[in-house]
Amino acid sequence: MNGIKEEELRFEFDRSCYQVLIVADKYQTGFDQPKLVAMYVDKRLKGVAAVQTLSRLNRICLPYDKTSFVLDFKNSYEDIQEAFKPYYKDTILFETLSPSDIRDMDRQIDEYDFLDVDDVEEFNKYLYQSTRSTKDKQRMWALLDVALKKTTKRTEKEQMEIKITIRRFLKGYCFLIQATAYENVEFHKRYNYLSYLIKELNPGGGGNNFDIADKITISDFRQKMMEEHKGEEIESKPEVKIKKPKPANLEEEQKKLLSQIIDEVNALYDKNYEPDFTTKAALQIRDLLLKNTKLKVRLEKSAKNNNLNEFKFTYDDCVQDALVEGYDQNVDFYTLLLDNEEIRAKFANIFMTEVYRVLRDEKQDL
Repeated sequence: MNGIKEEELRFEFDRSCYQVLIVADKYQTGFDQPKLVAMYVDKRLKGVAAVQTLSRLNRICLPYDKTSFVLDFKNSYEDIQEAFKPYYKDTILFETLSPSDIRDMDRQIDEYDFLDVDDVEEFNKYLYQSTRSTKDKQRMWALLDVALKKTTKRTEKEQMEIKITIRRFLKGYCFLIQATAYENVEFHKRYNYLSYLIKELNPGGGGNNFDIADKITISDFRQKMMEEHKGEEIESKPEVKIKKPKPANLEEEQKKLLSQIIDEVNALYDKNYEPDFTTKAALQIRDLLLKNTKLKVRLEKSAKNNNLNEFKFTYDDCVQDALVEGYDQNVDFYTLLLDNEEIRAKFANIFMTEVYRVLRDEKQDL
């Protein structure tokens, strides 16, 4: 867009001729530019992500006595204040990870039986070489491909669980080695191997992945100042809870995806849907599709005679029927879904692959 190479961008921005840097995620955290004085926020920020993002402005730039300024279009003052409380003075880990938690995750990964110890060992030998030839790189990808092929032979649900479990192992292990003096050579080799493998795992070809942002166009909006705060002392709440990694649960992941959509809907449509209640209402769509006899028979026939793309047409029609069926229990939320095709599609898409799989093979239960 700017005609500047990616690796040169941060140095070009340091020049006086550039005043504004528009970012999505890449420079949201970890970007150290002391000259930054103002930030315009147009995305939801929570917890440590809020702290890291706004802290891009917390850099001393001698000889200037700079004053920082934040204009936030999406987050409330209370949300940001809550995010900063654990880090305002002292920080205490309320519940931390232990090596036993990582060992539990490692055992879970072993149970999936897709890793070969010799492949992991050989991969790391190539990884730590000072230089690698094209042939070496090809061998590394071949070693990853062995595990990838074993994984793709599993059902889509199992593939999703494997990916989530790997992600939790990587995150937990990474935290442990950064926050403590923990050392385990074998775990680190697995960490290296799995860090590359997880990028290749794509259960369902992206059927459950979504980004609502590029599907909605804002044609009418209003601006008003909600509140203004200056120089107020933040009450310190130093305890930080660290989630212990645990084996994957597909419904848990679906709830996470649903909560992300609900946040977007609340922001874009000036709604105030409570996440837990609304998530249950959305999950009810799936239950209606699989338990309502009339809808189930119709969907089952389509699922067993069509591929997933063709099944989608019948599925979309049945989603509308399911919304009408459950309308009395969720009037406001279901009205929004019935009136807005794009929002409805985003919610419904989370369950489509699962409903299709269940109806093609009744032996696999939810």
